[in-house]
Amino acid sequence: MFTKLNFKQIIRFTIAGGFAALTNIISRIFFSIFFSYKLAILLSFFIGLSTGFILMRKYVFVFKRNLLFSQIVRFFFINLLNLIQTFLITLGIKYILGFVLSNVGIIELISHMLGVSFPIITSYFAHKYFTFR
Repeated sequence: MFTKLNFKQIIRFTIAGGFAALTNIISRIFFSIFFSYKLAILLSFFIGLSTGFILMRKYVFVFKRNLLFSQIVRFFFINLLNLIQTFLITLGIKYILGFVLSNVGIIELISHMLGVSFPIITSYFAHKYFTFR
């Protein structure tokens, strides 16, 4: 199953995922103007999720046999697990950085960036062998 890694695909995944993460972070900054930090994280998740699905399906995991609806459901499921990881890690890092830094905006930005970055490796394999198989 994991014997041969497709490094071009991993690079495309990283670029597409990085762009989706960037849209997630930028939308969280925007949502933070109107909503609490926690709600902004949750809302921005759906922006990043939509962006990620479109990019992954079009540029990373192309020519797959399963149906679009099946891919959407599986993609959502995997990313729901990632949301839980991201949410807990982001809040944990924010708590820890609160002891070291005083600028709440910087703390929230750093925390969210690290939280969004955490599930990159597990996401790749989950999407390759489950979502877009």
